[in-house]
Amino acid sequence: MMTKRAYTSRGYVLFDVLLALFLFSLGFATLFGLTEGAVAESRQASTLMEGANLAQKIMERLASHDWRDNLARQDCKPGGMVEGHEGRFRWVIRSDWHDMPQLLKVSVEVFWIENGNPSQFKLESLYAVE
Repeated sequence: MMTKRAYTSRGYVLFDVLLALFLFSLGFATLFGLTEGAVAESRQASTLMEGANLAQKIMERLASHDWRDNLARQDCKPGGMVEGHEGRFRWVIRSDWHDMPQLLKVSVEVFWIENGNPSQFKLESLYAVE
């Protein structure tokens, strides 16, 4: 026959095992949640970088041509806007004369939907137009 002390000892072992499993499960769930959050943040940062690169590419394309040519081709409309899209991104070029007729303020805004929420990146610059 087993003594009372033996049952108590087994009870403590069982409790210790259950507590260890609970703590392991809690730690694993926390680690999984952190990993999932890090992956989502990484994806969001990657999309933001794509949007920023697109805005920079559009701005560089405009700056690489003579501004009179950009205005003549309607790539840039002072007081108006030019719209387009590339992949999952939609972009808008806005421009207006700034303070002096020789300075053209150009902004490129890139829009996209991420996880059901609208996001955007805006890049602005001033150019001397003769």
